[in-house]
Amino acid sequence: MIWLTLRQHRAPLIAMLITTAALAIGLAVMGAYAAAQRAALGVDTCVPLPNTNANCVDLSVEWQRRIGPAPFLLAGLVLGPALAASFIGGPLFGAEIELGVHRLALTQAISRVRWSLTKIGVVLAIVFACAIVLAQFGWAAIALNGLGGGIRSAFDTFEMEGPPVVGYALFGLTVGALLGALSRRALTGMFLGLLVFAAARVLVATDLRPSYEPPLVAYQNAMSSSPTDVAPKAWVLSSATVDAADRPIDYRAIDQLMRGFGPSVNAGGPRDMGEYLAILGVRQRVVYQPAERYAKFQWIEFGLFTGLAAGCTLLTVGLIRRRDA
Repeated sequence: MIWLTLRQHRAPLIAMLITTAALAIGLAVMGAYAAAQRAALGVDTCVPLPNTNANCVDLSVEWQRRIGPAPFLLAGLVLGPALAASFIGGPLFGAEIELGVHRLALTQAISRVRWSLTKIGVVLAIVFACAIVLAQFGWAAIALNGLGGGIRSAFDTFEMEGPPVVGYALFGLTVGALLGALSRRALTGMFLGLLVFAAARVLVATDLRPSYEPPLVAYQNAMSSSPTDVAPKAWVLSSATVDAADRPIDYRAIDQLMRGFGPSVNAGGPRDMGEYLAILGVRQRVVYQPAERYAKFQWIEFGLFTGLAAGCTLLTVGLIRRRDA
């Protein structure tokens, strides 16, 4: 049964293996090249000229020119699981049921449960192996994104490396397989699988991931130019200027308060605008997830999508077991 499954789906599986190998080689070569060129040009150590940063901008532009379209390789890390959902998961059962060829397998000395589990298990094993390989190239994503120097969010490459990449791939395949078996149509399974996979990714990224643990809150000078000053490499969820009662305050109210800054200086008060506003209770509230939670959040997301994949697998097997041929 394993050999039959490999023979039936050899074309998409071979294509996936070749694509994974090509993407891995491309990321390894171009990631190292991008990092080397960035260091050679001194992009991350550039000191801006007085009153301008044109010299640093020129270095960054030259770096981008040298690496060319290499950053587009990162699309493979993002789109790979979606393509698995569409081109492999959708037709896995949908094509056979649509054409009726599954009846031949079910007339042999094999149960529906074994048939469905073997098919999805063999393909899942290959998808898992490919995802494990691609999950190792977070460093290349950092290099090609130009995030190697300075203060940046530790979460910038969250979806391009580590355990989540594996979870996405497993879920993408299984949700496509479930919808293909449910619709009994390959194209419908491909289309709906892609839509459901994308919707799940967006929902998790926008609504669930920021709340895996209660975010932290910090306050800083209202005149600070960057909210990450209070939490280096943190994932800043929101930043707002608030009053002494912790209520958001708009720019018109701040402008009204700032009119008293001049008289305050003349009266011997604070000479810094931010300090003056702090005395009045005006400050910047930053809600963030600290960088130390990055690894934990990655494993939480892996567990979430792997659990969804297991659920989709069980639903698919149950559906095939109970449905008429």
